[in-house]
Amino acid sequence: MLAYLIFWYQVIVASEPLLEDAIASLRGDGFEGELRRFYRKHLEDERNHAKWLREDIGDHPIGLDMKAAALAGTQYYLIRHVHPVCLMGYMIALEGGTISPKVIEAIDSELGPQASRTVRIHADADPHHIKELLAFPIPDEFKGLVEASRQQTLTILGGLHGAS
Repeated sequence: MLAYLIFWYQVIVASEPLLEDAIASLRGDGFEGELRRFYRKHLEDERNHAKWLREDIGDHPIGLDMKAAALAGTQYYLIRHVHPVCLMGYMIALEGGTISPKVIEAIDSELGPQASRTVRIHADADPHHIKELLAFPIPDEFKGLVEASRQQTLTILGGLHGAS
């Protein structure tokens, strides 16, 4: 379960910077203004989660996981070179998974209940977040980009998504 926490730490550590990049890349009013406001709210929802998860992991070293780097790297590219709306697909993929109580039990059993703090927070918050994400009105012209980003995220996650 330590490897699980370390992988998700490496994914979550990119959450705030990705949202900040997307916010900075959005121009204008209308849809982009609404998306910028939505991203700002989600940024506040995600604030400090990487810090908390790092605390949950304790003194264990964090190596490089190329799958986590690929997830974030794809989004940096899409935000900067395609459109910041692509981040919605990534967020839908990540927030749309469910965290099984068995995952939390396994973390508690292997590492102690303090190690599952941030995972528990996400288990409680993600169902609300996915509802917000799916309710956000994406114009038809951007729906294909959002779906492509979602599919790419799920492809990179592979079998890990079921445990997310």
